[in-house]
Amino acid sequence: MLRRLLRPALTQSVSTALRWLAAGGLVLVFFGIRVSLFPEQQGLPFLFFFPAIILSAVVFDRGSGIFATLLSAVLAVYFFFPPHGSFAVLDRSALVSIALFTVTGLFVALVTEALHLAYQNVEKLREQAEEARRHAEEVAHERDLLLAELEHRVKNDLARISATISLQAMESSPETVAALDAVNERVRVLARVHDRLGRPDGTHPMEIDVCDYLRDLVTDLRTNLTNLTPIALALAGESHLLSISRAGAVGLVLNELVTNAVKHAFPGDRSGTVTLRFSREGDEYLLAVSDDGVGMAQSPPEEVPEEFRRRAGMGRRLMRALAAQLDGNIVTGPTGPGGGVTQTLRFPVQARAG
Repeated sequence: MLRRLLRPALTQSVSTALRWLAAGGLVLVFFGIRVSLFPEQQGLPFLFFFPAIILSAVVFDRGSGIFATLLSAVLAVYFFFPPHGSFAVLDRSALVSIALFTVTGLFVALVTEALHLAYQNVEKLREQAEEARRHAEEVAHERDLLLAELEHRVKNDLARISATISLQAMESSPETVAALDAVNERVRVLARVHDRLGRPDGTHPMEIDVCDYLRDLVTDLRTNLTNLTPIALALAGESHLLSISRAGAVGLVLNELVTNAVKHAFPGDRSGTVTLRFSREGDEYLLAVSDDGVGMAQSPPEEVPEEFRRRAGMGRRLMRALAAQLDGNIVTGPTGPGGGVTQTLRFPVQARAG
Protein backbone atom coordinates (compact mmCIF):
# COMPACT_ATOMS: atom_id res chain seq x y z
CA MET A 1 0.00 0.00 0.00
CA LEU A 2 2.79 2.42 0.92
CA ARG A 3 4.67 1.64 -2.27
CA ARG A 4 1.57 2.36 -4.36
CA LEU A 5 1.11 5.61 -2.48
CA LEU A 6 4.69 6.65 -3.17
CA ARG A 7 4.77 5.61 -6.81
CA PRO A 8 5.76 8.49 -9.11
CA ALA A 9 2.93 7.77 -11.55
CA LEU A 10 0.28 8.26 -8.88
CA THR A 11 -0.10 12.03 -9.26
CA GLN A 12 2.20 12.94 -12.15
CA SER A 13 -0.75 13.88 -14.40
CA VAL A 14 -2.22 16.27 -11.78
CA SER A 15 -1.49 19.98 -12.18
CA THR A 16 0.33 21.97 -9.50
CA ALA A 17 -2.79 24.00 -8.67
CA LEU A 18 -4.80 20.84 -7.98
CA ARG A 19 -1.93 19.45 -5.89
CA TRP A 20 -1.90 22.57 -3.73
CA LEU A 21 -5.69 22.48 -3.49
CA ALA A 22 -5.51 18.87 -2.27
CA ALA A 23 -2.78 19.82 0.21
CA GLY A 24 -5.01 22.61 1.50
CA GLY A 25 -7.83 20.07 1.92
CA LEU A 26 -5.53 17.86 4.03
CA VAL A 27 -4.65 20.81 6.23
CA LEU A 28 -8.34 21.64 6.73
CA VAL A 29 -9.07 17.99 7.60
CA PHE A 30 -6.44 17.93 10.33
CA PHE A 31 -7.51 21.39 11.47
CA GLY A 32 -11.05 20.04 11.82
CA ILE A 33 -9.77 17.05 13.80
CA ARG A 34 -7.90 19.40 16.16
CA VAL A 35 -10.93 21.59 16.71
CA SER A 36 -13.30 18.67 17.22
CA LEU A 37 -11.04 16.88 19.70
CA PHE A 38 -9.91 19.92 21.69
CA PRO A 39 -12.52 22.66 21.15
CA GLU A 40 -11.66 24.59 24.30
CA GLN A 41 -7.92 23.88 24.65
CA GLN A 42 -5.61 26.44 23.13
CA GLY A 43 -2.32 24.57 23.76
CA LEU A 44 -0.39 22.66 21.12
CA PRO A 45 -1.74 24.78 18.27
CA PHE A 46 0.64 23.33 15.64
CA LEU A 47 0.83 19.64 16.54
CA PHE A 48 -1.98 18.42 14.31
CA PHE A 49 -0.66 20.25 11.26
CA PHE A 50 2.56 18.23 10.91
CA PRO A 51 0.85 15.08 9.56
CA ALA A 52 -0.86 17.21 6.89
CA ILE A 53 2.49 18.80 5.95
CA ILE A 54 4.27 15.43 5.67
CA LEU A 55 1.44 13.78 3.71
CA SER A 56 1.22 16.72 1.33
CA ALA A 57 4.97 16.61 0.68
CA VAL A 58 4.93 12.85 0.11
CA VAL A 59 1.78 12.45 -1.94
CA PHE A 60 1.59 15.69 -3.92
CA ASP A 61 5.16 17.19 -3.81
CA ARG A 62 5.95 20.17 -6.13
CA GLY A 63 5.84 22.57 -3.22
CA SER A 64 2.65 21.14 -1.73
CA GLY A 65 4.36 20.65 1.64
CA ILE A 66 5.47 24.30 1.65
CA PHE A 67 1.95 25.45 0.82
CA ALA A 68 0.58 23.22 3.61
CA THR A 69 3.07 24.74 6.08
CA LEU A 70 2.12 28.30 5.24
CA LEU A 71 -1.62 27.55 5.33
CA SER A 72 -1.22 25.79 8.69
CA ALA A 73 0.60 28.82 10.12
CA VAL A 74 -2.18 31.12 8.93
CA LEU A 75 -4.92 28.95 10.47
CA ALA A 76 -3.04 28.60 13.73
CA VAL A 77 -2.47 32.35 14.05
CA TYR A 78 -6.05 33.23 13.20
CA PHE A 79 -7.81 30.63 15.38
CA PHE A 80 -5.45 29.63 18.20
CA PHE A 81 -3.57 32.81 19.19
CA PRO A 82 -5.23 35.73 20.95
CA PRO A 83 -6.89 37.88 19.91
CA HIS A 84 -8.79 35.03 18.19
CA GLY A 85 -10.16 35.72 14.73
CA SER A 86 -7.38 38.19 14.01
CA PHE A 87 -3.83 38.15 12.66
CA ALA A 88 -2.68 40.76 15.18
CA VAL A 89 -0.47 38.64 17.45
CA LEU A 90 0.57 40.67 20.49
CA ASP A 91 2.58 38.12 22.48
CA ARG A 92 6.29 37.94 21.51
CA SER A 93 6.58 34.36 22.65
CA ALA A 94 3.70 33.52 20.32
CA LEU A 95 5.57 35.19 17.46
CA VAL A 96 8.61 33.05 18.27
CA SER A 97 6.44 29.91 18.31
CA ILE A 98 4.90 30.83 14.98
CA ALA A 99 8.30 31.55 13.43
CA LEU A 100 9.75 28.30 14.82
CA PHE A 101 6.80 26.27 13.50
CA THR A 102 7.06 27.89 10.08
CA VAL A 103 10.81 27.23 9.79
CA THR A 104 10.42 23.67 11.06
CA GLY A 105 7.47 22.97 8.77
CA LEU A 106 9.32 24.32 5.74
CA PHE A 107 12.38 22.21 6.61
CA VAL A 108 10.26 19.07 7.04
CA ALA A 109 8.46 19.77 3.76
CA LEU A 110 11.67 20.33 1.81
CA VAL A 111 13.43 17.26 3.23
CA THR A 112 10.35 15.09 2.72
CA GLU A 113 9.92 16.18 -0.87
CA ALA A 114 13.64 15.65 -1.53
CA LEU A 115 13.46 12.13 -0.08
CA HIS A 116 10.31 11.44 -2.07
CA LEU A 117 12.00 12.62 -5.26
CA ALA A 118 14.99 10.39 -4.52
CA TYR A 119 12.64 7.47 -3.92
CA GLN A 120 10.90 8.15 -7.24
CA ASN A 121 14.24 8.11 -9.05
CA VAL A 122 15.24 4.87 -7.37
CA GLU A 123 11.87 3.36 -8.24
CA LYS A 124 12.26 4.39 -11.87
CA LEU A 125 15.73 2.86 -11.99
CA ARG A 126 14.40 -0.33 -10.38
CA GLU A 127 11.62 -0.57 -12.96
CA GLN A 128 14.11 0.05 -15.78
CA ALA A 129 16.41 -2.63 -14.38
CA GLU A 130 13.49 -5.04 -14.08
CA GLU A 131 12.46 -4.31 -17.65
CA ALA A 132 16.05 -4.81 -18.82
CA ARG A 133 16.19 -8.11 -16.94
CA ARG A 134 12.96 -9.30 -18.54
CA HIS A 135 14.23 -8.26 -21.95
CA ALA A 136 17.53 -10.09 -21.35
CA GLU A 137 15.63 -13.22 -20.31
CA GLU A 138 13.51 -13.04 -23.46
CA VAL A 139 16.61 -12.61 -25.62
CA ALA A 140 18.33 -15.51 -23.85
CA HIS A 141 15.24 -17.67 -24.32
CA GLU A 142 15.07 -16.83 -28.02
CA ARG A 143 18.81 -17.52 -28.34
CA ASP A 144 18.38 -20.92 -26.67
CA LEU A 145 15.55 -21.76 -29.05
CA LEU A 146 17.65 -20.77 -32.05
CA LEU A 147 20.63 -22.74 -30.76
CA ALA A 148 18.44 -25.77 -30.14
CA GLU A 149 17.06 -25.52 -33.67
CA LEU A 150 20.55 -25.06 -35.09
CA GLU A 151 21.88 -27.99 -33.07
CA HIS A 152 19.01 -30.18 -34.27
CA ARG A 153 19.55 -29.22 -37.90
CA VAL A 154 23.33 -29.70 -37.74
CA LYS A 155 23.01 -33.11 -36.10
CA ASN A 156 20.49 -34.16 -38.73
CA ASP A 157 22.75 -32.91 -41.50
CA LEU A 158 25.75 -34.74 -40.07
CA ALA A 159 23.68 -37.91 -39.76
CA ARG A 160 22.62 -37.58 -43.41
CA ILE A 161 26.22 -37.04 -44.50
CA SER A 162 27.36 -40.09 -42.54
CA ALA A 163 24.55 -42.22 -44.00
CA THR A 164 25.35 -41.02 -47.53
CA ILE A 165 29.02 -41.86 -47.07
CA SER A 166 28.12 -45.32 -45.77
CA LEU A 167 25.84 -45.98 -48.75
CA GLN A 168 28.55 -44.82 -51.15
CA ALA A 169 31.09 -47.09 -49.48
CA MET A 170 28.89 -50.14 -50.13
CA GLU A 171 29.39 -49.74 -53.89
CA SER A 172 33.06 -48.76 -53.90
CA SER A 173 36.44 -50.46 -54.18
CA PRO A 174 38.31 -51.50 -51.03
CA GLU A 175 40.64 -48.50 -51.30
CA THR A 176 37.68 -46.12 -51.63
CA VAL A 177 35.87 -47.82 -48.76
CA ALA A 178 38.88 -47.23 -46.50
CA ALA A 179 39.02 -43.56 -47.49
CA LEU A 180 35.28 -43.11 -47.00
CA ASP A 181 35.45 -44.83 -43.62
CA ALA A 182 38.12 -42.33 -42.55
CA VAL A 183 35.93 -39.44 -43.68
CA ASN A 184 32.93 -40.94 -41.91
CA GLU A 185 34.91 -41.22 -38.69
CA ARG A 186 35.77 -37.52 -38.89
CA VAL A 187 32.10 -36.71 -39.36
CA ARG A 188 31.32 -38.70 -36.19
CA VAL A 189 33.92 -36.68 -34.30
CA LEU A 190 32.15 -33.45 -35.27
CA ALA A 191 28.81 -34.99 -34.33
CA ARG A 192 30.17 -35.67 -30.84
CA VAL A 193 30.83 -31.96 -30.42
CA HIS A 194 27.20 -31.19 -31.17
CA ASP A 195 26.07 -33.94 -28.80
CA ARG A 196 27.80 -31.95 -26.07
CA LEU A 197 26.07 -28.69 -27.02
CA GLY A 198 22.73 -29.60 -25.45
CA ARG A 199 22.32 -29.98 -21.70
CA PRO A 200 19.45 -31.56 -19.76
CA ASP A 201 18.52 -28.15 -18.33
CA GLY A 202 18.04 -26.73 -21.83
CA THR A 203 21.09 -24.45 -21.81
CA HIS A 204 23.67 -24.38 -24.57
CA PRO A 205 27.21 -23.79 -23.30
CA MET A 206 29.94 -22.18 -25.35
CA GLU A 207 32.48 -24.45 -23.63
CA ILE A 208 32.53 -28.18 -22.94
CA ASP A 209 34.48 -30.47 -20.62
CA VAL A 210 37.17 -31.90 -22.87
CA CYS A 211 37.62 -34.98 -20.67
CA ASP A 212 33.97 -36.05 -21.07
CA TYR A 213 34.12 -35.28 -24.77
CA LEU A 214 37.27 -37.34 -25.33
CA ARG A 215 35.83 -40.18 -23.26
CA ASP A 216 32.86 -40.35 -25.66
CA LEU A 217 35.22 -40.31 -28.66
CA VAL A 218 37.30 -43.12 -27.21
CA THR A 219 34.12 -45.16 -26.69
CA ASP A 220 33.26 -44.70 -30.36
CA LEU A 221 36.80 -45.57 -31.43
CA ARG A 222 36.74 -48.76 -29.37
CA THR A 223 33.57 -49.79 -31.17
CA ASN A 224 34.66 -48.82 -34.66
CA LEU A 225 38.40 -49.58 -34.61
CA THR A 226 39.31 -52.09 -31.92
CA ASN A 227 36.16 -54.16 -31.54
CA LEU A 228 37.61 -56.98 -33.68
CA THR A 229 41.29 -56.50 -32.81
CA PRO A 230 43.36 -57.29 -29.67
CA ILE A 231 44.19 -53.61 -29.15
CA ALA A 232 43.19 -51.77 -26.00
CA LEU A 233 42.49 -48.03 -25.71
CA ALA A 234 43.23 -46.31 -22.40
CA LEU A 235 42.37 -42.70 -21.55
CA ALA A 236 43.81 -40.58 -18.75
CA GLY A 237 42.28 -37.12 -19.02
CA GLU A 238 42.03 -34.06 -16.84
CA SER A 239 38.83 -32.01 -16.78
CA HIS A 240 39.31 -28.69 -18.57
CA LEU A 241 36.86 -26.45 -20.39
CA LEU A 242 37.47 -25.78 -24.07
CA SER A 243 35.49 -23.75 -26.55
CA ILE A 244 33.39 -25.68 -29.05
CA SER A 245 35.72 -24.92 -31.97
CA ARG A 246 38.90 -25.87 -30.07
CA ALA A 247 37.35 -29.05 -28.72
CA GLY A 248 36.33 -30.04 -32.25
CA ALA A 249 39.91 -29.56 -33.50
CA VAL A 250 41.32 -31.58 -30.57
CA GLY A 251 38.82 -34.36 -31.28
CA LEU A 252 39.80 -34.54 -34.94
CA VAL A 253 43.50 -34.69 -34.05
CA LEU A 254 42.79 -37.44 -31.52
CA ASN A 255 40.84 -39.39 -34.13
CA GLU A 256 43.71 -39.18 -36.64
CA LEU A 257 46.37 -40.14 -34.10
CA VAL A 258 44.45 -43.09 -32.69
CA THR A 259 43.40 -44.31 -36.14
CA ASN A 260 47.01 -44.23 -37.36
CA ALA A 261 48.24 -46.04 -34.25
CA VAL A 262 45.60 -48.78 -34.43
CA LYS A 263 46.04 -49.39 -38.16
CA HIS A 264 49.83 -49.19 -38.48
CA ALA A 265 51.49 -49.87 -35.11
CA PHE A 266 50.20 -53.43 -34.70
CA PRO A 267 50.62 -55.40 -37.95
CA GLY A 268 49.62 -59.03 -38.24
CA ASP A 269 46.93 -58.95 -35.53
CA ARG A 270 49.52 -58.03 -32.99
CA SER A 271 48.10 -57.10 -29.59
CA GLY A 272 48.95 -53.90 -27.78
CA THR A 273 47.72 -50.77 -26.07
CA VAL A 274 47.16 -47.23 -27.25
CA THR A 275 47.24 -44.76 -24.36
CA LEU A 276 45.70 -41.31 -24.56
CA ARG A 277 46.48 -38.53 -22.13
CA PHE A 278 45.11 -35.01 -21.95
CA SER A 279 46.53 -32.64 -19.35
CA ARG A 280 47.68 -29.13 -18.68
CA GLU A 281 51.35 -28.27 -18.28
CA GLY A 282 51.88 -24.64 -17.36
CA ASP A 283 50.41 -22.43 -20.06
CA GLU A 284 49.85 -25.29 -22.49
CA TYR A 285 47.44 -28.15 -22.99
CA LEU A 286 48.95 -31.48 -23.97
CA LEU A 287 47.30 -34.32 -25.90
CA ALA A 288 49.57 -37.38 -26.12
CA VAL A 289 48.76 -40.61 -27.98
CA SER A 290 51.25 -43.42 -27.24
CA ASP A 291 51.37 -46.96 -28.51
CA ASP A 292 53.60 -49.93 -27.69
CA GLY A 293 53.64 -51.17 -31.26
CA VAL A 294 56.38 -51.89 -33.77
CA GLY A 295 57.91 -48.43 -33.74
CA MET A 296 58.75 -45.83 -36.35
CA ALA A 297 61.22 -47.46 -38.75
CA GLN A 298 60.32 -51.11 -39.25
CA SER A 299 60.23 -50.97 -43.05
CA PRO A 300 62.40 -49.05 -45.50
CA PRO A 301 60.51 -46.27 -47.27
CA GLU A 302 60.73 -48.04 -50.64
CA GLU A 303 58.83 -51.04 -49.18
CA VAL A 304 55.92 -48.93 -47.97
CA PRO A 305 53.01 -49.05 -50.46
CA GLU A 306 52.37 -45.84 -52.38
CA GLU A 307 48.71 -45.81 -51.29
CA PHE A 308 49.77 -45.94 -47.63
CA ARG A 309 52.30 -43.14 -48.08
CA ARG A 310 49.68 -40.99 -49.81
CA ARG A 311 47.10 -41.49 -47.07
CA ALA A 312 49.65 -40.95 -44.33
CA GLY A 313 50.76 -37.73 -46.00
CA MET A 314 47.17 -36.48 -46.21
CA GLY A 315 46.60 -37.36 -42.54
CA ARG A 316 49.74 -35.49 -41.50
CA ARG A 317 48.67 -32.44 -43.49
CA LEU A 318 45.26 -32.52 -41.82
CA MET A 319 46.82 -32.78 -38.36
CA ARG A 320 49.24 -29.94 -39.07
CA ALA A 321 46.34 -27.76 -40.21
CA LEU A 322 44.36 -28.58 -37.08
CA ALA A 323 47.38 -27.93 -34.86
CA ALA A 324 47.88 -24.55 -36.57
CA GLN A 325 44.22 -23.76 -35.94
CA LEU A 326 44.95 -24.34 -32.24
CA ASP A 327 48.19 -22.27 -32.43
CA GLY A 328 50.06 -25.45 -31.49
CA ASN A 329 52.25 -28.15 -32.98
CA ILE A 330 52.59 -31.93 -33.10
CA VAL A 331 55.81 -33.71 -32.12
CA THR A 332 56.50 -37.38 -32.89
CA GLY A 333 58.96 -39.56 -31.03
CA PRO A 334 59.55 -43.05 -29.65
CA THR A 335 57.45 -44.21 -26.72
CA GLY A 336 60.39 -45.91 -25.05
CA PRO A 337 63.41 -48.16 -25.57
CA GLY A 338 61.13 -51.11 -26.25
CA GLY A 339 59.50 -49.49 -29.26
CA GLY A 340 56.26 -47.72 -29.94
CA VAL A 341 55.47 -44.20 -31.05
CA THR A 342 54.24 -41.19 -29.09
CA GLN A 343 52.68 -38.24 -30.86
CA THR A 344 52.05 -35.14 -28.80
CA LEU A 345 49.89 -32.14 -29.59
CA ARG A 346 50.71 -29.02 -27.60
CA PHE A 347 48.68 -25.83 -27.79
CA PRO A 348 48.27 -22.75 -25.56
CA VAL A 349 45.62 -22.56 -22.84
CA GLN A 350 44.61 -19.06 -23.92
CA ALA A 351 43.36 -18.92 -27.48
CA ARG A 352 44.79 -16.18 -29.64
CA ALA A 353 42.41 -13.22 -29.99
CA GLY A 354 40.71 -12.88 -33.36
